[in-house]
Amino acid sequence: MTTDLTDLEQQKALDHIRELMSAHWREAQDAQDDDGKFGIGFKVSFDRGASPTKLKVTCRISKTFTDEIESEVEDPQQPKLL
Repeated sequence: MTTDLTDLEQQKALDHIRELMSAHWREAQDAQDDDGKFGIGFKVSFDRGASPTKLKVTCRISKTFTDEIESEVEDPQQPKLL
């Protein structure tokens, strides 16, 4: 596994987390409890058994709302097939 691919996988996962957080921040605030506490949970899954690597980032707000983004990350060291 190349460092370039690892860096690309991590960067794409972080980009998706940022995108989901921006999209759902207000909903998370609206779901706060009486003490003003709220949470946003993220789960990142990588499937390296596929080529290109499949990536899924799931966002969960409280226990009622879930959203996710799926994408692929190509290894820059692998030649592209035409």
